[in-house]
Amino acid sequence: MHAYARLARMPRRAVFFYFALGLAVAVALSSCESGLNAPGVAATAQSTEALSLLPSDVQMLGMMDLRAARESDAVQTATGGAGLGMVSPNGSSEFDDFVRRTGFNPGEDLDRVYVAASEARESFAFVAYGRFDRDRITRFIAEQEDADVEPTEIDGLPVYFATEAEGPRAGFALVNDEMILAGDEPSLRAMLDRLGGAASSPSSDVQTLLDRVQYPDGAWFIARDLDMDSQPSGDDPMGAAATMADDMVVSMDFRRDGVAFGAFILPRAGASAEDLERVVKGGVAAARLGMKDEPTAVDVLDRVKVSERNGGVDVEAFLPSAFLASMSD
Repeated sequence: MHAYARLARMPRRAVFFYFALGLAVAVALSSCESGLNAPGVAATAQSTEALSLLPSDVQMLGMMDLRAARESDAVQTATGGAGLGMVSPNGSSEFDDFVRRTGFNPGEDLDRVYVAASEARESFAFVAYGRFDRDRITRFIAEQEDADVEPTEIDGLPVYFATEAEGPRAGFALVNDEMILAGDEPSLRAMLDRLGGAASSPSSDVQTLLDRVQYPDGAWFIARDLDMDSQPSGDDPMGAAATMADDMVVSMDFRRDGVAFGAFILPRAGASAEDLERVVKGGVAAARLGMKDEPTAVDVLDRVKVSERNGGVDVEAFLPSAFLASMSD
């Protein structure tokens, strides 16, 4: 939550981009049947729309349902009632002024966030759904004399680009009162083109991983071509597992009494699913040994299921409220 608190202390000109940055933080924080029989991401209308706008061939793609997390008793317990607000509840006076004048509080008004990124292209893109008053936000930005943003209009939509940036500048577009698009300039312009024209579709490799998502309505992310080349120490089985992984799918379901977790990992060339399964199981066993004095954690780890299936490794777990609360102490 410290990252959110820092966002609240940002200078006024940076507040205009807090949601774009915050979306990345929110997804990063998201870091039972088998995923092989998963409903897949296309089961939701918003996901279908967001995926049609985001870049089609990316290394990382994810979603977090912030509203579901806010409404989860387990998340509330884990965060001491603070939830997954985008900023500290004791925000700066500038941020409080922003909320008062625009009517937009990201801790309450952002519902779903989708993010796509490619390290090789140094690109990122966001689609955020929630409740925004586009006219009030537009007026607020226009009134700021010290805002380092360049307002423009693309296909009739208000768009803002940062004027102080290294490399491709970032920007966001206020599409309507329910959607905001954000990203680096090339990615944002491409999304705006797709909004008014031909939609994108995930590449076949990406779609295969999306079909593995177990919980499409909570939080999920896929990562491709992990390329973890670092050499872990001999007592770091999870580090060893990371070096063996090529693609990964992770998803979560926010429930009243806890968070269900599912992952599917595909090994990279030269590694077998059987070896990866063995190493992951070794990591779970090592974690259990390291937490032998924490009964709640041991109970959770005892219930983790790791199995090799169809060339990959399934990992299933359930994190009850008591465990989440103990991890936040």
